[in-house]
This record gives sequence, structure tokens and C-alpha cells, in this order.
Amino acid sequence: MTSPTPSNLPSRLRQAGLTLVELMVAMLLGLVVIGAVVSVLLSSRQSYTTNNGLSQVQDNARIAFELMARDIRQAGSSPCGNGTVNDVLGGSGWYRWVNGAGLFGVDNANALAPAPTVPAPAANMPAIVTRGAGQVSANLITAGTACAANAPMINAPTDVGIGANDLVFACDGTQAYIYQTAAFNAGLPLAAVGTGTPGNSSQLGCSSFSSSAYVAPYQAYAWYLGAAGAGAQTGTLSLYRAHYTGNALVSDEIIRGVTNLQVAYLTSGTNFVSAATVGASWNAVNAVRLTLTLQTRTNPNNNTNPEPLVRTFDTTIRVR
Repeated sequence: MTSPTPSNLPSRLRQAGLTLVELMVAMLLGLVVIGAVVSVLLSSRQSYTTNNGLSQVQDNARIAFELMARDIRQAGSSPCGNGTVNDVLGGSGWYRWVNGAGLFGVDNANALAPAPTVPAPAANMPAIVTRGAGQVSANLITAGTACAANAPMINAPTDVGIGANDLVFACDGTQAYIYQTAAFNAGLPLAAVGTGTPGNSSQLGCSSFSSSAYVAPYQAYAWYLGAAGAGAQTGTLSLYRAHYTGNALVSDEIIRGVTNLQVAYLTSGTNFVSAATVGASWNAVNAVRLTLTLQTRTNPNNNTNPEPLVRTFDTTIRVR
């Protein structure tokens, strides 16, 4: 009996299997395809991460500009339009109402007095201060009530953002007072606190308020850059808004990752100038230009190569 040899095997059997060369070629082609797919995936991931970081800094810039613009446009606002406002707050800090000038600025935030301490302002960065009335509410002061203990009586309070020891703007057509209130409760005098922070330099000395009286929170804000809060990478700065509330000067962290803030003021003509150039002419400021530089890490899990994404944004805000 003759044993089968490759020459006399059926054609189907002779073609079964792959040679080593064919196998290596197939593996090489497979690796090329896999490499191309991985390259596309990595490129797509990087593009997504970059676009996400860009969207983040754009959103942060928009939020910062919106909040700052709101305060700047509200600066100098008086609920009753009084020509004279009696500010009896203690001290002589940036929070004081000065000749109705709702705006004030410094080219170095460390020159603010009193200076925020938690956190302290970053060195060689400007600050801008806005002062004005917040949400205005009518019918809170009992009309015609004598100023018991030099303070008007109030009706049942509504949620107008005022609490005990907060700063208050109370006025009618003939008088206006800014002071720190001791309490904000129905049936009690809206009295000036005797001691506190910042406290009051004197009692109000007001006459009876009319039925056209208004009450509003007095909003004095200082915007500045300082060290970012807990969890931030060392050296990260944030945009803060400092204000008095409940017997304390507090700073709210608004936006994290702001590396630079520039503020310029327009008083006349077409040239924006620094705070030092404005001097004492803050009532003449009619526009403010804000420039923010924001930075975010597109690869926050890589501490050796954080891949920072930096963008600069600016806006001009008209002062009312």
C-alpha cells in the first residue's frame, strides 16, 4: 500500500494552515491597524480634554465678568436718590460711602484698608471696590414711628438678605443712613449696633421715616486675587470678593485659577488709566475695563506635565 505524499494529497488538504512568513505578515498588518486605531483614540481624547479645559476657562471668565459687572453697575446706587447719605459706620476703610462714589480702586490690593486676611491679597495685583444698595424692599419700616433709640421700627421682615449685624441702607425722600444694624426682627428697632465690626461711629439721629421709606442691604465689595482655597495646587490664585457680614470681614472664593487681574478706568476722553491716575476723581469714572487671565490644567492627574491651558479675556463695563 502506497503512503500518501504531498504530491498526491487532495488540493484542499495541501492548502491547510499558514506558513511562518504569512503569519508574520498578518500580525504586522494587525499591529498597523491597531496602532492607527489607538492613535485616533488618543488624538480624540486629547482634543476632548483641550476643548473641555477651554470651555472651563471660558465659563469661569463669563461668571467672573457677570458678577463683577453687576456690582460695578450697581455701584453708587441709592434707593431713594438722596443727595446726602449719612454713613455712620465706624473706621475709615474702603467700605465707607464717600461722596456717593460707588467705585474705588487701588493698583496694589495690599493697600486696601482694612486688608482681607483670609486669604491675603496677592502681591502687586490690583483691587476694585464697589459700594451701593442691594435688593430694595418697601414697607419694612413702620411709617411715622419715632426713631426709638435713634432707629426706626420695622414691620415683619421678608427675605431681603439682611441679618443681625449686617450693614444696612435705610432711607426715605428726606434722609438716608448707612450703618451696622444690631438686629433684624419684627417689632424691634432697626437699631445701630453699639459695638461690632466695623461698628458705628455714632447713633443715627434720624427723624420719623415716611411711608416712602426703603430698606436694602448695603453692599460694599472688594474684588482681589488671593491664594486658592483647600485642595488647590500650590501657587494657584483665585478671584475673591471681600465684604462685611455678621460682625466679620469675609472673603468668598469666586473663581479658581485666575493668574492675573488688570483693572483700568475711563474718566474722560478715550484712554483708560490706572487707579493712581484717577486719584480722587472717582465720581468721574464712567467705564471700567477688566482683564482676566485664567489657567487650567488639561491633564490634572499628571503632576510632572500639567499641560496648562492659559487664556486671557477682557470686557468693558459702563458705569451707571
